[in-house]
Amino acid sequence: MSNKCTWLQLMLSLAAGALLTVAAAGQSVAPALSVNSFPVGLKPLGMDMWFDGADATFVVANSGDNSISEIFMGLRSASQPVPVTAGLGTTVQGIPAPYAVAKCPDRYTALATSPSDNSVTVVHLDGKPLQTIKVGSQPYSVACFGATTGIVSNFGDNSLTVFNPLTGAVVNTIPGVPGSRSFHGIAVFWNSNYEIIAWVAGTDANALTMVNLSTLKVVVQVPVSRPTAVRISGTSPDAVVSVASAGDNSIRSYDANTAQFRSARDVPNPQDFDSGFVVIGGQDAIWVPAWRNNWTGQTSPSGLVPVPGAASIAAQSFATPKGPILGLLVTSTNSNSVYLIQQPPGYPADFYVSNAASFATAQSAPGALASVFLSTGVTQSFFATSVPLPTALGGVSLRVGGSFSLGATSGWTYSSTGSVQARLLYVGPKQVNFQIPPSIAPANPVPVQLTKADGTTVLANVNVTATGPGLFTVIPNGQGQAAVLNQDNSINGSPQAIVGAKPAARGSVIQIFATGAGETTPALAAGEAAPATGNPLVLTKVQPTVTVGGKSAKVLFSGMAPGFVGLWQINAEVPQDVTPSMAVPLVVTAAGVSSNTVTIAVQ
Repeated sequence: MSNKCTWLQLMLSLAAGALLTVAAAGQSVAPALSVNSFPVGLKPLGMDMWFDGADATFVVANSGDNSISEIFMGLRSASQPVPVTAGLGTTVQGIPAPYAVAKCPDRYTALATSPSDNSVTVVHLDGKPLQTIKVGSQPYSVACFGATTGIVSNFGDNSLTVFNPLTGAVVNTIPGVPGSRSFHGIAVFWNSNYEIIAWVAGTDANALTMVNLSTLKVVVQVPVSRPTAVRISGTSPDAVVSVASAGDNSIRSYDANTAQFRSARDVPNPQDFDSGFVVIGGQDAIWVPAWRNNWTGQTSPSGLVPVPGAASIAAQSFATPKGPILGLLVTSTNSNSVYLIQQPPGYPADFYVSNAASFATAQSAPGALASVFLSTGVTQSFFATSVPLPTALGGVSLRVGGSFSLGATSGWTYSSTGSVQARLLYVGPKQVNFQIPPSIAPANPVPVQLTKADGTTVLANVNVTATGPGLFTVIPNGQGQAAVLNQDNSINGSPQAIVGAKPAARGSVIQIFATGAGETTPALAAGEAAPATGNPLVLTKVQPTVTVGGKSAKVLFSGMAPGFVGLWQINAEVPQDVTPSMAVPLVVTAAGVSSNTVTIAVQ
């Protein structure tokens, strides 16, 4: 193995930034969910909402203190760490133990059921007097359809009462409709004949009932085991009714006009649902489906989000240039609060990390070299003059590791607990070169905090994987002619393009230079160079594979270049059957991760 790297050393010194790059842009890292709560009244149960095209108005039934809480949800800014915000509005007292609520399609009106009082209260959020309407026995579920149609399911006598919220008059009572005990047990829509159709989840009767409110007749009953919530999506003739079946542990979908079964998906013990998110009975949690993040482009897996005493759920989507932002509200009876759940735009990304040699942003590896391109606050250049490399230059330092946390209003905060100070090679007015600490364990994301010369800090994150090969190139952009030495230590390349360069002979050994090898034997401390004498040789734990022109090349050596920090040297034999060219493709792969595709000259 040759340890003569004078040309490469000169190239790296002059190009003080052809290392692992961190620049001002966003990250493609899937973030955790933002889960925050805020207090409402005592023992909040049912919840409903109405969206006016800009803001969403939610109402919550506080059964423990006879009140209704108004909540506003809106889009703070798609660029904020927590884009959706929610806060309390008006609180209305004097509703007897409210159970379920329905928001009517205007700014100020809501309906609340009181099973203990056999009544529905028309709640005026603008301060007007409450209006009490006596209905059937034990009214639980309620819906509001337009300004003049309220519908309540009377569980005690299996009837459906239709009333006018404006006048308080009962229009009619339809018998033989099995009662619902759900927070969203009634769904209503216009059919293609402009008739008002209601679907009612008969909880204890194991039936989903379709009622024509225009003719005041039951149309059909569908057998469903312990139906809880029911929702309508779409419009006629393509409307779909979905019902949560606690008995079958599923959410079942039907044609809303014909009651023909369409599909079912498995969900354990669903009690309430909206937009695919489900309150799971008996687990103090909601079930979240696989959720695509429109900022990062990645999808977080499905799973449970803890909510103590989760009862009712409602969701609203807000349009942004990058796609819809969805906010969820869940009532929590055990904590007398409402939980706001959403996806943040991504982890902090005041700058981003890419492989120095390849400039790819997918991953980095422990021990790899790094650069940050941003204003550092220094006015001159500072170079490391000894090894191990220092942890600060010109008052600038950088930490890798630690943790992020997301506040309800404060956004992301950083904790340095568990972090490691990176070793620095160079600090200039707009650039910092450093080494990813060899002790950092692979994870996604790994926080990065840079402290500028004036003491201010900026945050980013990096995906650290076991290996992250990137090949250096003559022009430091990760493309074209590779930074490779021939068997006689001459520069590989086309003599017409590079003075003094020449192609490699087939069957000869070339020296490839990269970063991102991962663990080594023996291990090197942070900022420590491989012995310049080559004694001992520092070998990579993962043996890479090399292809030249699509042909497998025999790897003779893989280790850290003697005398260098974080520089990976691979000696490989040019295959005899490679077609000669001044631009033969070269790729290095380690632990299933492939490098950037570069070229070498072969004769």
